[in-house]
Amino acid sequence: MDRIGIKPVVVERFQIRQADMTPALLRARQAGAEVILTYGIGPELAQIANGMARLNWRVPMIGSWTLAMSNFIDNAGPNAEGARMPQTFIQAPDTPRRQAFLQAWRAQTGTERIPVPPAAAQGYDSALLLAAAIRQAGSTEGERIREALENLDTRVQGVIMDYDRPFSKARHETFTSPEQLFMGEVRKGQVVHAYEQDRQRVRQQ
Repeated sequence: MDRIGIKPVVVERFQIRQADMTPALLRARQAGAEVILTYGIGPELAQIANGMARLNWRVPMIGSWTLAMSNFIDNAGPNAEGARMPQTFIQAPDTPRRQAFLQAWRAQTGTERIPVPPAAAQGYDSALLLAAAIRQAGSTEGERIREALENLDTRVQGVIMDYDRPFSKARHETFTSPEQLFMGEVRKGQVVHAYEQDRQRVRQQ
């Protein structure tokens, strides 16, 4: 935040399984916070959203991808509406590949809803990358797989994107550009694209 010239009016912490966020929220409201920026996991994030509702304090809530977790959306109910978070994957059949992935999910699980969509999609793509590395290495030995991952010579078509040499010896992160992310928003109990231009960008992949 310092790099972009933003200084928080207050910084608060909470414990895992903490149920009452009221004192911290009151301090944030008193300090003049115009938005709540969170980093946590679903149940505690739901307590923040529910606490804001009890205080009748309506400011935007933004945070990490964990705001897309079903245990945030379910536990917060209508208080989750409008929460925004960056996403690598939003559960929508926007491309043939994503449609096939969602159909496979339904066939395998018998359910429509993915509890944590970006984790499911990233896990699936990771398995595709691992399989490609094993084929290239001709081995399941860890060191040889690592070397293959760092120099994949085949393009891997994933659910999230196509991976063309996604790793190197010096770079072990695949998501390195804001262009690889989309802003999601909770609407009517599900995460959708916050901006239509992001949805169109996915469809062009």
